[in-house]
Amino acid sequence: MPDTTQSHSSAWLLFSLLTVGCWGLYGAFLHSGQMGMNDPANGRWKAFLCVGIAYFLTAVLAPLAMLVIRGASWSFNSSGVA
Repeated sequence: MPDTTQSHSSAWLLFSLLTVGCWGLYGAFLHSGQMGMNDPANGRWKAFLCVGIAYFLTAVLAPLAMLVIRGASWSFNSSGVA
């Protein structure tokens, strides 16, 4: 029987490194977007606005569309919301 303890104990390290890598890429891409705006005074805010729009599409409109398509009930209980 293989020893799964070693693989489980090192899995957190892999996921931690992947998280660090993704956040590093996020920062690099955000900076690239800021520079691509060709607006030194407001480029950062424009890039930040684009990120906010992308998050809104992904985190609000996409789940809303899925709930509508699946005919979900719109009742929410307090324990689930909390």
